[in-house]
Amino acid sequence: MKKLLSILSIVFFTLSSYGQTAKVEGTAEELKKGLAENTLVFIMPADVSKDIVEKSAQYYTDYFSVDFDESSQKAKLTFIEGQENNRRVITRFLLSSKVRTIRFEEKEYTIMEFYANFLEK
Repeated sequence: MKKLLSILSIVFFTLSSYGQTAKVEGTAEELKKGLAENTLVFIMPADVSKDIVEKSAQYYTDYFSVDFDESSQKAKLTFIEGQENNRRVITRFLLSSKVRTIRFEEKEYTIMEFYANFLEK
């Protein structure tokens, strides 16, 4: 019985900690252009709902606004100009939206790797 409980616990925690992957389309050059125009678009995982995105976004309105299209799963972030930390706060938004990795240019990055490689100024 003890072994069964241990196995079930391990399976539960493994499945509950399974990370979801968001996607950023385009090339690094297109990403830079979008950032220069104060926008960034993520394609959120299929099981991330509009409700989850809106609840997560409500905490970051000082840094960016989020427009989420449920049919395409696209979350368009528009940055508030003059906020130095708005790109860093994206990491918190993604984590609270249950995203753990980002797929960009056919590679998968952790959120912090994506931030360090493409968002950090």
